[in-house]
Amino acid sequence: MSNIGDELKIFNKEYARYYDIFYFDKDYERECDFLETIFKKILNEKPKTILDIGCGTGSHAFILVERGYDITGIDISENMISIARNKSKNLEVDIKFNVADIRNLKLDEKFDACIGMFNMMGYIIKNSDIKQALDNVHKHLKPNGLFVFDVWNGLAVMRILPEIRFKEVDNDDIKLIRFAQPRLRSFDHICEVNYELIILNKNEGTLNRINEKHTVRFYFPQEMKYYLENAGFELVRMCPFMNLNGNVNEDVWNMTIVARALDKK
Repeated sequence: MSNIGDELKIFNKEYARYYDIFYFDKDYERECDFLETIFKKILNEKPKTILDIGCGTGSHAFILVERGYDITGIDISENMISIARNKSKNLEVDIKFNVADIRNLKLDEKFDACIGMFNMMGYIIKNSDIKQALDNVHKHLKPNGLFVFDVWNGLAVMRILPEIRFKEVDNDDIKLIRFAQPRLRSFDHICEVNYELIILNKNEGTLNRINEKHTVRFYFPQEMKYYLENAGFELVRMCPFMNLNGNVNEDVWNMTIVARALDKK
């Protein structure tokens, strides 16, 4: 599926199955509003084609298609793409979903914009892989096309520090409980998060446990600016997630990056 490494082979079939239920409260509509604000203020026009990198089960993609965009979605997880394709069939929506590694993706198309939502770039942890991924994003963008993505801000990670988190989701059929146990590897700019997901099936009276480890990279602002410039991008905006006019500091954990692909000719 990929040669990035085992750290990216996440979202096993069972975990992926409960992904949409677990994030039912995530405000995808508002996040797409934020993307459209970026497009309007920086591009001054509505991009026609968008490459959704790390699209997961397609939640952003479906909303953007409804708003008139032509979307292509890629994700490294076969399980997530399978769910996205099934949702696309059920909704009768025309979206191209592909299992792909952004480092070696080769689509015969250039896009007006690329997006990488929900910390997609955080799952690319090696320096060489970051360079290769950004180079390849640039290859799939038209000149002046935008790459919009969010990552963990190292300034905040090192000040606030990751902590154990607990989340519970309940509906008529199942109850989900998730524990997130972080282990900070500060020298490597990495946080390993061990997830334990407990699934209680109310109808069958069964209990199941799923364990996954997610290895996430965090970035410092000037570090990210350096990577982008070396890949042929101009850093246009670095701001708190969902706040285009805000400033990034040591209190902002999630930061949004807006970069423009320069013409390398």
